[in-house]
Amino acid sequence: MSNPIEFTIDVRSEIAVYRQIENQVMFAITSGAYKSGDALPSVREMASLTGVNANTVTKAYRDLELMGLIVTRRGVGVQVAPQAQK
Repeated sequence: MSNPIEFTIDVRSEIAVYRQIENQVMFAITSGAYKSGDALPSVREMASLTGVNANTVTKAYRDLELMGLIVTRRGVGVQVAPQAQK
């Protein structure tokens, strides 16, 4: 799967790793790199792309879902929520 942006993590940053993931996904949505309905990398794929534990990605995705920016559907994956760009 090709990603419109390259996710990178700075483990030396004072910003928690899960927050870095959240911030990059939010930026990708607000900048238009990801649009409503677009698929995001799966938890496992994002963990591999960023070199972090899958539990960290799960926390970031859970927070983004609570913010209404993404939706997670079993068997479908993680997608940008319809109202996310508003």
